[in-house]
Amino acid sequence: MIKTIIFDLAEVYLKGFCGIEDYFKDILDLKAIEIKEKLQGPEFKLLMEGKITEDKFWEKLIQRNNWRIGIDEFKKAIRNNFDEIKGVREIIEKLKDNGFKLGLLSDHAREWINHCNGKFDYHKLFHSTQYSFEVECCKTDKKIFELLLKKLGEKSENCLFIDDSEKNIAVAKSIGLNVIQFKNPKQLKKELTSFAIIIN
Repeated sequence: MIKTIIFDLAEVYLKGFCGIEDYFKDILDLKAIEIKEKLQGPEFKLLMEGKITEDKFWEKLIQRNNWRIGIDEFKKAIRNNFDEIKGVREIIEKLKDNGFKLGLLSDHAREWINHCNGKFDYHKLFHSTQYSFEVECCKTDKKIFELLLKKLGEKSENCLFIDDSEKNIAVAKSIGLNVIQFKNPKQLKKELTSFAIIIN
């Protein structure tokens, strides 16, 4: 029986890093897919694990790719890209009202989380949160799931994990979590019914 529901943040509750490449394709005179590949290089994992600051992340990318854009322009672009995915907050609020314990598990940068929670005030929706930068590991490592389960005081078989990433879903399944791969709010509501969870 599902007692606890764990949400991813980026591309599930908030529009995150995805899409920023479109903002820079004309400025950098590169295809969006090329920019995306460069943005998600080795520095990105270090940022998510809290091992480098956001400023250092952008600095390394700019130097390595010889981009003629200042750090502040990148920082402004990513913050402008963060926005709520319409309909997801309402689902989370209804699940909480229906008595489910809610967790948040996210690979994210400390500076971005400070900005996002300040803007959207979403931490209050969850009983526990766990970010990659806090524990220096990402969701490709089962350790981060185990740490959140411990914080929540729950067994994996009683939990449902919702994430957009196929890789993250696979890791969650490997430790016994029930899973839904998120596509959009309508699809999420439909798939919740397979766990006898009805959102009206």
